[in-house]
Amino acid sequence: MRRIHLLLLPVLAILIFTSCNGGGFLSASSLSSEVLVIMDKDDWEGETGRALYDVLNSPAKGLPQFEPNFKVIQLTPENFTSTFKVARNIIIPEISNIYSVAKLSSELDKYASGQVIMTVRAPDTTAFINFLKENKEGIVNYILNKEMERTAQWLIKDSGTPQSHIKQVFGFNIYYPKGLSNISEHPNFFWATNNAGRSRKDIVIYQFPYTSASVFEKDSLIAIRNRVLGEYVTGSFDSHMTTATHAYNPDYRKMEYNGLFRAELRGLWEMTSDMMGGPFVSQAFVNQNTNMVVVVDVFVFAPEADKRNLMRSMEGALYTITVPKEKK
Repeated sequence: MRRIHLLLLPVLAILIFTSCNGGGFLSASSLSSEVLVIMDKDDWEGETGRALYDVLNSPAKGLPQFEPNFKVIQLTPENFTSTFKVARNIIIPEISNIYSVAKLSSELDKYASGQVIMTVRAPDTTAFINFLKENKEGIVNYILNKEMERTAQWLIKDSGTPQSHIKQVFGFNIYYPKGLSNISEHPNFFWATNNAGRSRKDIVIYQFPYTSASVFEKDSLIAIRNRVLGEYVTGSFDSHMTTATHAYNPDYRKMEYNGLFRAELRGLWEMTSDMMGGPFVSQAFVNQNTNMVVVVDVFVFAPEADKRNLMRSMEGALYTITVPKEKK
């Protein structure tokens, strides 16, 4: 009937994380970006279900067309059997007067490793709906964060070893999807792509000396991106890559992941005089070992096709980044 992004917002402070000792024997299943909602049919088709669906069906950011953040599957409690209990993302609403206030809890790895089960409890329908409205972005982003973690873990297992050449040049570890065998390099610049006409995947890495924290501000990162990628990522008709700020004002956030401060841009790219464009995500951080600002930029090109899952398969590479501690 119906159909769920990634920012660690203050709402995450309300999450209660627990892990079941009996879980972790199976790997969580179901498709990427899929959420299973356990809810009675009448409730799902009423106010509570509509409110939850609106949260999960919110548009994925940074795409050129509407695509929902998640595909949503509703299942009644009596049909929530062992077959479905290994789903990767599960949401269970509980509305009862035994609760005094609305709250959210999360269990990790309860029935399978890599699984998250979120329970939204509220004393009544009004409190439930208001809670969802107030915490919409945090709920969506928390689940997306788990999706990125799973993708990163898969990339690490699939790649086997980090990209050694990148480590030698830039001083950090990263894993990205196989098949990006077309490589172009310049001083302090690396570009790998599968060069496909459709479902194209690209990763670009570049670095420059760190001078001040202002380099991590939004306008600065956009300007640097346009300058560097405009010089090295070129196409037909003397075109070059630029950030399509006229079509979509890039989303910007500061975050910390794997103990590393990062500034992130999410938006659209285009070629200046060529009919090519699509979504991108970039993260910038300081390599403390080299005092260099490193930017990792992933982007895709998939004309006339959905791009959410393709983009997320590349974005997961950003969550494999680690900077080795310098040996003293």
